Amino acid sequence: MQDCFFGVALAEGFAMDEAISRRQQMRSVVTQERLIAAALDEIFAVGYHAATTQGISRRAAVSRGALLHHFPSRADIVLAAMEALLEDGTRQIKAMTGRLQAGSASLQDFVDFLWSLFSGRFFYLSLEMITESRNDADLRVRMIPVVKRFHEALDEIWTQLCDGSQRTPQQARIILNLTVCLMRGMGVQTVLRPEPAYYRELVDGWKSLLPQLIGGEAGDILFAHQPSQITAAEARKSLPDLA
Repeated sequence: MQDCFFGVALAEGFAMDEAISRRQQMRSVVTQERLIAAALDEIFAVGYHAATTQGISRRAAVSRGALLHHFPSRADIVLAAMEALLEDGTRQIKAMTGRLQAGSASLQDFVDFLWSLFSGRFFYLSLEMITESRNDADLRVRMIPVVKRFHEALDEIWTQLCDGSQRTPQQARIILNLTVCLMRGMGVQTVLRPEPAYYRELVDGWKSLLPQLIGGEAGDILFAHQPSQITAAEARKSLPDLA
């Protein structure tokens, strides 16, 4: 009987230890998320160079010791913040792509969405970190695989969106990167040329051209040196599904 009671007590003790461990892990995850969010807020508010671990800990309402426990160096929390930023951007793009494929959004809506992404907080934060990586070799080495994963996710999303019956996966990636590079370039320009009407003209122009790149003669001309899967006429028949 005593052995039975002892066994029950031991099992209850293990269960209690596991519950305590799970609560501690949950608190740790919550603290890390708060610190990452605070790091992004701090960098966006004051810039990369002026952002400090003290400022981040104040925004997160945790001690600097707690910050250093989770992220031993400034570079560690910056990298974690960049990963979180790009993961969030990827989720937003996937969600918008889902709407496009479901027919609840148009290709023009998708371009507007990308412009909002690359002319707002998401882009300015990534620009701060990309610029710093140019002169910080260690940060650059650690940032490259993070950014690579982001672009690989974009390539996969865009390939699904374009559909191989219209353009090859390689051609789809080229069209995507033309679009992203245009948005990124305009995003940089907004810093010293804050003229919304100017960018709206460019965005609207790309919205008119993009369907032709995906399934029209403009794309046929662009990819004339590459093997074509279908004729332009056949591609244009499927284009209304995206427009």
